Formats: sequence, structure tokens, C-alpha cells
Amino acid sequence: DRKKLPNITTPKGTFRFPKLNEPDYGTKDYPNPDGSYSVQLVLQQDSPEAKAFLAALHPHYQAALAEARTMVKDLPVGPRKKLEKDNGKDGVKVNDLFTLIYDRETEKPTGEIFFKIGRKASGEYRTGPKAGERWTSKPLIFDAKGRRMDNPPPIWSGAVGKVSIELSPYFVVGTGAAGLKMKLVGVQILDLVSGGGRAAESLGFGAEEGYEHQDSMFEEGAKPSQSASTNDDEGNF
Repeated sequence: DRKKLPNITTPKGTFRFPKLNEPDYGTKDYPNPDGSYSVQLVLQQDSPEAKAFLAALHPHYQAALAEARTMVKDLPVGPRKKLEKDNGKDGVKVNDLFTLIYDRETEKPTGEIFFKIGRKASGEYRTGPKAGERWTSKPLIFDAKGRRMDNPPPIWSGAVGKVSIELSPYFVVGTGAAGLKMKLVGVQILDLVSGGGRAAESLGFGAEEGYEHQDSMFEEGAKPSQSASTNDDEGNF
């Protein structure tokens, strides 16, 4: 059995194409029947925060690639030779931890990178007493004070926050692709962009005595619900 890797919280970054409020079921041409939640987290590549985050990921990433190389060696000679021909002597196609962002006009790197983070929204239990039954799951969403939002406002691109991720290695036998999967557990919204508007903090509004929005929020420190728990039956995102 694979060793369970620790959950990691990302540094504060900008959300890109977040699909956090409702599952994304894909398109007509590219359907995603089980649905998924996802976000791309954008960081400045040379920032101390990004460097520290990458340093924390590095040992798990290297271990995932080492595991993939071992799995290639254990393949029957035919599939192994094919992967070695396609991907080089160790047969592994290395997928990077992050993706560079390029300027559309100059086509030069902007200095920003993004990490793909996601999770399946539903699926079927494969083993155990619930085998064959369907499960559903969604990420936990918290505000800047650490209070869980049961019915959060729409979260748009440009929102700023942190992401709790669960790491796991992956290896695709057919292509030899290997890397480290970042599974979405939850997010903390520090600066909301919703419907074209920004959060109070970005407009210079700090915390004051008075009205406090309580609708659909749990008390600070509320325990995660079962709907957001992780389980081994969810499979790869």
C-alpha cells in the first residue's frame, strides 16, 4: 500500500478559473459526467512564498517519480520497451508540478506560475459494504476569519486565498506519465471576487463593530462535514 502523504496548505495566491461553488460537468464535446471542483492557484515564481511551497513539495515529487521508474521496470518487456522508446531510457514521462504563464501578446513568461488543484464531485464506491453505491463530495470553503461557509457567494477568477491540498503520486501505465497530484480539500477566501466585485479589504474597509453576515456560516472552528471528507474510492481527479 502507498504511504499516505500529508495535507499541505498553499501560500496565498490568486485563483484562476475557479470551479468551487458547483461541480463542473464539462462540455458537450468533453463531458465530465461525475463532475469536478477545481482551481488554478497563481503565484509569482520568484517569490519567497512560492519557493518555500515548491521546496515542501519537492521530496514528495521526487518520490513519486522514483516510484514510477520502479513501476516501469516491473512491467512486461513489451509495454516497458514501448515506454522506453517513447519517453527515454527510464520510460517515464515527467509531468511538471506547475505551468508557466505567458503573456498573450509578447509570448514571453510573465513570471507567474499556476498549480492545478481539483477533486471529483461524485463517484461509485468500488469496495466494502457500500460497493456499487454513489457518493458525492465537495470542498470546504472558509472566510478570512476561518469560519466555514455553507453557502458561499460565487467565487470568480481574481479572488485571493489559500488552498488545502492532499498530495498523491500518480503513474499512467499507457503513456508513462508520472507526477504528483494535488487534490482539493478546501479553500480559504482572503479577498473575494464575485460577480465583478472585490472584497471589502481591497477597498479599504477593515473590520468594524456592527453588522456581521451570519447566513449559512458555521461557528469558527467547525468540524468538516462528511460531504467534504476524502476517501480512497474517489480515484484520480
